[in-house]
Amino acid sequence: MNIAFVYHHKYEDKWRDGLWAAIKLLEKNHKVKWINLHNQKLKVAKKDFVLGWGAFGSPVDNAIKDLPNKKGLCIAGVNIEPPYSINYDVLFYETDWFRGHLKHPNVVKAFGINTDIYYIKEPTKIKYDYISVGAFADWKRHDKIINKEGIRIVIGEVQEDNLAESMRIIKKLVTNGVIVMPMQEPEFLAKLYRETEVAYIPANLHGGGERAVLEARACGCEVIVENDNPKLKELLYGSIYSHIDYARELEKGLRLCL
Repeated sequence: MNIAFVYHHKYEDKWRDGLWAAIKLLEKNHKVKWINLHNQKLKVAKKDFVLGWGAFGSPVDNAIKDLPNKKGLCIAGVNIEPPYSINYDVLFYETDWFRGHLKHPNVVKAFGINTDIYYIKEPTKIKYDYISVGAFADWKRHDKIINKEGIRIVIGEVQEDNLAESMRIIKKLVTNGVIVMPMQEPEFLAKLYRETEVAYIPANLHGGGERAVLEARACGCEVIVENDNPKLKELLYGSIYSHIDYARELEKGLRLCL
């Protein structure tokens, strides 16, 4: 199958997460064309299966939803399924919480982290008490880490389209003694997880954090989330899905479209 994989990523040089690794595995059986809408124009052939990654209403969704090709969407974010999602031949979702909001006839749970990077190494010396990871945005609620005791570190992405909000959050963290770092290479982030006692992912329901929970768990962190976020709470226990699991489920969804 010829696959046009369409995504939007500002930090592609640091992108080696579970989805990235899963698509790399799909390349063993399919011809995959990577299209980053951050810096590329959408060009797909009639014979291409179009696989998008993005939330409903995202640049990716808006770009591909009306294409005549067979297509699927790896859903990011929590925007609930719109009526036009029937235009997709298959939808891939990450958590059981989200599954309850989908009414599409073809849905497949496909999620996982890059376990070639995120895994436990022994022995590891603990240097930090708490770590929080994610964009410097209000919905990530990084400011809650201020109430934790010990050496705290927050790693995140500055919002280019909402710089004032990000700078406000960073200033508050630094003023309260929190170590702040920009986006890091995933290998270094995994090292930080291994050196930290607790990963605190306080994001609200709209704030993502799914990958962070599993990546931290895979590196041996205790993980704490907030009670008002059911989709993250379900990831605190049970399987740590790998990129191999992710690729297998994506393949299953592709077969539904043959």
